[in-house]
Amino acid sequence: MRREDVIELIKSDMPDLTEGAFDVQTKSDDGGTHIAIYIEDHTNSQNILRMTFEKYRENRIVVVKVPEGYLDYLRVKEKRTK
Repeated sequence: MRREDVIELIKSDMPDLTEGAFDVQTKSDDGGTHIAIYIEDHTNSQNILRMTFEKYRENRIVVVKVPEGYLDYLRVKEKRTK
């Protein structure tokens, strides 16, 4: 399955897994390309990681816990740079 398809599937699953804001993106680091799931509500982070790992084993998935309001800040920042 293509990485973009997996990202769309994760985005459709996330409202059932967290109450807070989230974002799913393709990122890369020294270990290669991975799917990053940014979440503001940290209470279900382990469940999110477990569920995505079990469902999408062929992909490297990282759950990034960010402070509340951070995702809004990123969206505003992106609009300013465009």
